[in-house]
Amino acid sequence: MDIKVFKTFIAVAENKHFGKAAEQLYITQAAVSARIKQLEEYYNTPMFIRDKNNLTLTPAGSALLPFAHLVIEQIDQSKTVVGSASKQKELFNIAATPNVWDAFLSGHMSEMNARLNSVVVGTEISVREAIQRKLDDKSLSIAFLTDPIKDSDFTNTLIGHFDITLVGTEAEFRDDVSNYIFVDWGITFAKEHTSQHKVQAMHRTSTAVIAFDLMLAHSGFAYLPTHLVQGHIDEGRLYNIASSMQLTRPVYLTHKKSAPQAALIEEIITLLSVK
Repeated sequence: MDIKVFKTFIAVAENKHFGKAAEQLYITQAAVSARIKQLEEYYNTPMFIRDKNNLTLTPAGSALLPFAHLVIEQIDQSKTVVGSASKQKELFNIAATPNVWDAFLSGHMSEMNARLNSVVVGTEISVREAIQRKLDDKSLSIAFLTDPIKDSDFTNTLIGHFDITLVGTEAEFRDDVSNYIFVDWGITFAKEHTSQHKVQAMHRTSTAVIAFDLMLAHSGFAYLPTHLVQGHIDEGRLYNIASSMQLTRPVYLTHKKSAPQAALIEEIITLLSVK
């Protein structure tokens, strides 16, 4: 139903006269009559009692009148909301697992924000499973992970690396130590770790900073980002311990193949990709 029909109905109800309603709306009296007829045919009932010199609402017309006002009010409100939303920038949501954020992404956010100045950038830290679900429903634009999502609906682009180091508050590390902190560096790391170490962890975390703080407060060992611990190694507060593990970890930019904002995603890939 055209909103003009409801506006005409209200004008006739207020003026109690087709001609005066036509003057108020700057339309012909024939147009007023046609719109009221359309309304009455739609509801299949008369809206006005048409006496010679007296035009009044029927019970059905009286019942409809407040709804007509409400329809017009809501349409006007919707125009305001939609007009405001159309001026807002599009969202571009990014996610990473905690350690990818600490070891890699946090150091690139400034240059990414500069490149993404045409959108509102949203960032979040979450577990891999939740990230995959949000990529799938497109509430996330891209994600940064240490392991690719092996699904034909996703694209994984290797865009960088970061280094981790086995460090401890003591120089000697053995598999029978009681203060080892396991830091989750992804699926591939966990598999390698199982094959290389038999150590039992006293604490497990997905956040390198938590492990780092625990180690400094209570002593211990952990695989931590090299940039986070290098200063403490240089000062002799921590020891760099030799490890047969792969200490350079990959970072993949992952997105749904059908994701919107494809041009922006390509810009970020170009900006960060391994040369």
